[in-house]
Amino acid sequence: CSSSLTQTASIDMADYKPTTEIPVATAAPVVAVAPVAGRPAPPGAPPGGHYAMKPYCGVVTILITAFICVCAGFCPCDSKEVYIAPNGQAYTPEGTMTKFGPCTC
Repeated sequence: CSSSLTQTASIDMADYKPTTEIPVATAAPVVAVAPVAGRPAPPGAPPGGHYAMKPYCGVVTILITAFICVCAGFCPCDSKEVYIAPNGQAYTPEGTMTKFGPCTC
């Protein structure tokens, strides 16, 4: 009689199916967006460029040249932030076109 109970129990376990369903998370579709390099372009400047610190001859360079070393004028000690557009044109953060280079005094 005990062998029939064991056989019945194993059949019942084989046919056992859970009655509660496990929820499965579904993801929303992902839309590809072009990466933004931090800040947007200045007003009037084309998008797609980047900001960079560029050296220029300013007050610090002029003071070093006047009081410490004349050759400091060939190596700008000041720097300013400019937006470089994809075409290479530089803009100030306010949106004004500007030039940068070894010395734009």
